[in-house]
Amino acid sequence: MPYHSFRHKPLTALTSLVMLLTAGATLSGCASDDDGDNWSVSAPVSAGQAIRLDSVPSHEPASVYRLTYRSTDARNPHQLVRVSAQVLVPRGPAPAGGWPVLAWAHGESGLHLTCAPSVMGIGTVQARFYDGWLRQGFAIVATDYPGMGEPGAPLLLNARSEGMSVLDSVRAARERLPDLSDNVVLNGHAQGGQAALAAAAMASTYAPHLHILGTIAAAPPYLDEQAAQELLHPANPHSFSPAVPELLTLGQSLVEADPSTDINEAFTPRGQRLLHDAGSMCASDFFPIAKRSDLTPATLLEPEAGRVLAPAFDWAKYPGFSLPSPVLIESGAQDLHTSTSQQKRLVARLCAAGTAVTHRIHDASHNGTLAAMLTEAHSFAGQLLAGTKPRSDCNSAK
Repeated sequence: MPYHSFRHKPLTALTSLVMLLTAGATLSGCASDDDGDNWSVSAPVSAGQAIRLDSVPSHEPASVYRLTYRSTDARNPHQLVRVSAQVLVPRGPAPAGGWPVLAWAHGESGLHLTCAPSVMGIGTVQARFYDGWLRQGFAIVATDYPGMGEPGAPLLLNARSEGMSVLDSVRAARERLPDLSDNVVLNGHAQGGQAALAAAAMASTYAPHLHILGTIAAAPPYLDEQAAQELLHPANPHSFSPAVPELLTLGQSLVEADPSTDINEAFTPRGQRLLHDAGSMCASDFFPIAKRSDLTPATLLEPEAGRVLAPAFDWAKYPGFSLPSPVLIESGAQDLHTSTSQQKRLVARLCAAGTAVTHRIHDASHNGTLAAMLTEAHSFAGQLLAGTKPRSDCNSAK
């Protein structure tokens, strides 16, 4: 599973403090007084509603904005949460019908508010990734997830929460930017791959006015029962593995979502000492700290870990597998975070449900998969825009 597709350092403490002071709280029932935008204050409150759209200085060949919007709280469908996103719109006149939208969902970057890409800004690697899609003629709507960039409980790998954020960010961006088309390609890496697939499964009922052309998912996790057991009971429990920081981060996310969770029954005292770091550090910093701790699954987990963490494994389940538009899944043969066997099971599940899936495996690491897939991803998206149906691998022996 991912530990930061685009590596940045958080903004300065002063910048983060300013963003915290201007951020709103969880929303329920009516617009909050601190929205600071007359548009949102006077509008009916609903998911997919824009709250603010602020221009951001950037060297990108695009107009760049920070968007805040409302999305549905995955824990309570009667409540709304405030979420942030980046929006990039190519310069120049829009094509007939508007700019097609690439809805980008980022990989795991951490639980702390300042780990959100919209707070950290666009780094060099991320800029190269965005530039490729801008050259393809896409506007980019790159959402954070609830609890990142705006106050709230971060629900790590909560598929429904992620999927609703992806869809609501596009709806909110189109509300404010009329040059954006309703033609959308969903794209994500790792946690974001899960988000993109979840959004595809929910779109027809949750955001029916969006026209989802297809989905591109790089290294998406599939936490079925087998994957959960592999995390809890790896083949070599006495060696460090990415499961250590992943389980700690998942446990901390569960505690923030439900403070009544007795996390002490899941982790040993040594593991418990790292839980605070899992919630306060970005993933690129927490991963090496967890590795240097010499913790292994055998020294991290208590016998009741599976029972305690079960709610988090449950919220990671995909909302559906029968997707109405084509899917491209890209895997890395050297991926130590999300195994190719896990992704092959996901492909088989999607195919069995009638989804048209193209599956490619690259000789690449977890983060390397994102770079390895770009040429094929651009081609796949181009076929979708042209109305060409990509070839499905579902009837081929893998």
